[in-house]
Amino acid sequence: MYPDFIGIGAQKAGTTWLYHNLRNHPGIWIPRKEVHYFDQKIKDSSSFSLRSKVFGKGEADEKWRKQVRHWAGVHLKNRSLSGLLWVYKFYMRAPGDEWYASIFEPRKGRIAGEITPNYSVLDRDMISHVHELMPEAKIILMTRNPIERAWSQAVMYFDKIEKQPVETVSVKQFRKFRKNQSSLLTDYLRTLENWGSFFPEEQIFVGFLEDIHFYPNRLLKRLYKFLGASSSPEDYKVIKRKVHSRDVETMPTAVASRLAETYLEDARRLDESFGGYASFWRYSAERLVKDPPEGKNIAYPLYNSPLWDEWVAQQGEEPPPGSREADPQSGSLSSLRS
Repeated sequence: MYPDFIGIGAQKAGTTWLYHNLRNHPGIWIPRKEVHYFDQKIKDSSSFSLRSKVFGKGEADEKWRKQVRHWAGVHLKNRSLSGLLWVYKFYMRAPGDEWYASIFEPRKGRIAGEITPNYSVLDRDMISHVHELMPEAKIILMTRNPIERAWSQAVMYFDKIEKQPVETVSVKQFRKFRKNQSSLLTDYLRTLENWGSFFPEEQIFVGFLEDIHFYPNRLLKRLYKFLGASSSPEDYKVIKRKVHSRDVETMPTAVASRLAETYLEDARRLDESFGGYASFWRYSAERLVKDPPEGKNIAYPLYNSPLWDEWVAQQGEEPPPGSREADPQSGSLSSLRS
């Protein structure tokens, strides 16, 4: 049986936090890792060779063996026979549509889904295939200020790949990184247009990272209602701590201004579509382009900076407004566009 919902991203927009909270709900089942079926594994179905995976000397083969050892060890430690069976199904069988359905069998009557952020950039042919398999599936897209998302991606890259503290990265290094990283592209509206060509608006949920910070309970309550899961506080406990975040509390003002120039038009289009937090994205981008704050660094995330206070003062509202909604208990795309 195919999953009931798919989290399609975006990268660095709170999907790990969302994953942990959904796994924490007793009525929801999610695999322990990103599945990557529609963006990667579906392409390998005809060339999959278990013998090559076990004995091959390529980098991909070594990565496969490392993952098998890790997850098998986790389930052996927990004495979970069902977990070991899942590892067998996921890693030892050739990927295909039947394989994809089989990895959700442990659901045992619960709402099942997966979160793979790379799905946000799938082309329409692949989205069409997703729709053919599960036309009733609900789609979740988390969004974030494009300036912050790009900086977060850079922090992770220099930390994990270059082994260099981001504070020591020059503007020149950052420009080079930006030029070579397609993952920095942010086009939420195109993602929604592509997925919305196959899935109706009422099946698409749009969330905002700011709500994870300001209103995590409200965000999850809306999401659980959208998925058809219990939203009673007795049935779940909100994980409020940040997950996989790094201790970076500032970003260079020069980098922020450069990113603002890149994403200004995106921010304006998003404001026109969503309002709310997207209005702050537009305000921060315009301010950073036209009149950057003094000082070498600016507080990160930007909702911790003076730009947020300036924007809230302009709105004349406190607490800060969330996304524009017709029904505050609903997170579907149709309510956000109202």
